[in-house]
Amino acid sequence: MSAGAVVSGRPGAPDVVLIHGLASSHGSWDRVVPLLEKRANIVAVHLESAGSIEDDADDVAALLRSPALIAGHSRGGLVATALAERHPDLVSALVLLCPPWSRASRKTARGPIERALTVPGLGDLLWASASERRRRDAQRSAFAPGTEIPEQFVTDVRARGRRNFAASTRAIDAYLGAGHLAGRLANLPHPVELAFGELDGRVEAPGDRFDALPNTTTRVLPGIGHTPPWEAPRAVADLIIGSLDVAKP
Repeated sequence: MSAGAVVSGRPGAPDVVLIHGLASSHGSWDRVVPLLEKRANIVAVHLESAGSIEDDADDVAALLRSPALIAGHSRGGLVATALAERHPDLVSALVLLCPPWSRASRKTARGPIERALTVPGLGDLLWASASERRRRDAQRSAFAPGTEIPEQFVTDVRARGRRNFAASTRAIDAYLGAGHLAGRLANLPHPVELAFGELDGRVEAPGDRFDALPNTTTRVLPGIGHTPPWEAPRAVADLIIGSLDVAKP
């Protein structure tokens, strides 16, 4: 198993699992966790993310013994979806924040930098030679314009390394290449909350692609970029608490 977790909150309360995004860590949820601790038993997962989306989903499932609300950010939203597909009895509801919904929806994956980083040799050279300023600038697309880039996210990317980053991004494309998100959610019985940032620089707005799904509610977070757990923790906590209130374990 390649998953660890930080557990906090109220023992005996409903379980909430928080799954981080690409090249990140459980620390990306640090602003949300205190807002949930009185309502939930919180499991903030740390994934190695060295394999497929399905592998990560199975690693999260190994941490669970009963149904939980699963919240995932970005790539973590795909892991949450795969968990619901593969282990439906361990999921009571899904909250998906800014997940890529097709391969084409991934703005940064279409750019030259991310493509170059996935190439052995060239990617290693670019990664090793990147200055701290360049690493920080690379994080700007993850936040709304004007947001101060948190050191947590710069540190997480550095710690992951180029090969882990490349493997993680390939896993996203493989999962979405096998089935886009709307089609996957259409086959799930669980209630789903989908939220996208109005100013997301990494994932295209989905338009009406999810509107016809019977168990799915889609909303846009005004003024927010790609990382709602950091930029809008109160709004994210409210989404999770609202989903807890309607979830049926």
